Amino acid sequence: MQVYQTAQSEEKDLLMKLREGDEPAFVKIYNEYRNKVFTYAHQLSKSADIAEEIVQEVFIRIWQKREQINVELSFNAYIKKITLNHVLNHLKKVARNKSLQEETFHLIEVSSNRTEDQLLEKELRQIYVDAIDQLPAQKKIIYQLSRTEELSHEEIALKLNISKNTVKNHMVEASKFIREQVRKNGGIIGFIIVSSNYFHSN
Repeated sequence: MQVYQTAQSEEKDLLMKLREGDEPAFVKIYNEYRNKVFTYAHQLSKSADIAEEIVQEVFIRIWQKREQINVELSFNAYIKKITLNHVLNHLKKVARNKSLQEETFHLIEVSSNRTEDQLLEKELRQIYVDAIDQLPAQKKIIYQLSRTEELSHEEIALKLNISKNTVKNHMVEASKFIREQVRKNGGIIGFIIVSSNYFHSN
């Protein structure tokens, strides 16, 4: 605990110096977070070249906006949010080119928890909810039992007195419908979401 508190205090001092335009402090922050930014950007973009570009953009942004850094808040969360924003901006540019759009869509794969925590913004949540509401009654029930109550296909089959294969077919069709609705109405963030585990049928 003492070591953690000491590290926190040292980082806070560095950030305060950074806010004042101290270049050595910036270099230390860069060395500390550079690999983390690259790893996160690479996970999202699936491209080392893009990730390298994002790293440069993120730290340029941090330097330019250094006076706005809140030293009382988590800098790790702050820099992660900036990284996400830059990746999304890149994807928006890619989306203007339809041939690259499809390539990007198939490359992007984000874990379900990251999608829920950082990508499912208010508008997209509503699109997702609306899509579920449009499902036929039985598909809607099966999908909600799977996603909300986290029941297995076998448990749902027993609960509804239907075959496991029927449950699976309904989940495949429901997931496909929801993916298409989010992709159609959710913009570039929708492209990321529909490729995530959150919408997988199994």
